[in-house]
Amino acid sequence: LAFNELSGSSYRYIANSITNAAFLQFDNQFTDKLRAVWGARIEDYDQVIGSMKQSDSRHVHTQVRDLLPALNLTYKLNNKTNIRLAGSQTVIRPEFRELSTFAFFDFELGATVLGNPALQRTKITNADLRYEVYPRAGELFTVGVFYKKFNNPIELYFNQSGAGTSNTFNYLNAKDAQGFGVEIEGRKKLDFINALQNFTLSGNLSYIYNRVKDKSAGIDRPMQGQSPYLVNMALQ
Repeated sequence: LAFNELSGSSYRYIANSITNAAFLQFDNQFTDKLRAVWGARIEDYDQVIGSMKQSDSRHVHTQVRDLLPALNLTYKLNNKTNIRLAGSQTVIRPEFRELSTFAFFDFELGATVLGNPALQRTKITNADLRYEVYPRAGELFTVGVFYKKFNNPIELYFNQSGAGTSNTFNYLNAKDAQGFGVEIEGRKKLDFINALQNFTLSGNLSYIYNRVKDKSAGIDRPMQGQSPYLVNMALQ
């Protein structure tokens, strides 16, 4: 039994990315009850994947500028209760190996995974409405609804071409996707129990309805990798 280096350019790549960013933020208390935190962030992203030489077939150079606005409005019902409305734009950028033609074996999938140099970053529009209660310092209870619109979401596709001797997956951009959801979050101190007076119990539960739709292609399905349920619990 021996270990040897795999020869060939498809099994190696070089990568570099640089992000330059600036942001401007305002915090305005319009009335005793209404507060707005708003602004925008601008990002210049420069990335090289595969090879630094333009003559190399693996060379992929991407330069993207994104303007990412955000707004958070809080209306204070009383000293312990808020209604919060938030909106923002965010981005998800492909990982190095998702962009490179580098091939690697995924042991969970039991298949070979290949990157895609043509991948585009995903831009997301987020909206969120929450009802928040703060019973006392260190405790909270919130109920919220949210919406997300994904432009060019990145998904992992099974390659059905039948080429090769093993199953193969590729990364591709879907056209767009939308998600709606409900989230409940809570944090409670356990100081009413002597043995747990220094402990806090926290957690959240989310239900997410997410769809990728393309009428021209007859597509209406969940987005790959998106679970309909998320549950987090912590004892600290």
